[in-house]
Amino acid sequence: MEAILPSLVSKESPAGYKGTAMGLYSTSQFLGVAIGGSMGGWVFGNFDAQTVFLVGALVAAVWLFVSMTMQEPPYVSSLRIVLSDAVLAAPNLENRLKAQPGVSAVFIVPEEKSAYIKIDSKVTSRLELEALLATN
Repeated sequence: MEAILPSLVSKESPAGYKGTAMGLYSTSQFLGVAIGGSMGGWVFGNFDAQTVFLVGALVAAVWLFVSMTMQEPPYVSSLRIVLSDAVLAAPNLENRLKAQPGVSAVFIVPEEKSAYIKIDSKVTSRLELEALLATN
């Protein structure tokens, strides 16, 4: 789970918000460790070690049922492409990028002169998108 969950968060986060999503994931992970340890200590203090095990098993079973309803996310790669002033000034830039096969999300940040794009690398590539932007 240590490798799978961060990967899932990264894949599911909106283009341009990957860092924010990973920060929230890390924060919730460490809060969970702190709260889980405190709750385990409270259960042990008021009951016994067997009850701590049963509560842990119950939490794991709930997570198992929740995870069974989840669907596998699409395999996407995140790209950051630096944009020239001419490309930024082009009309419908975001729509043109979204219309390309294999592009699932586009987030343009004019202040950074960047486009954050999620692509299916089996369908398109960075080179194809850069070539599209160069024809502007």
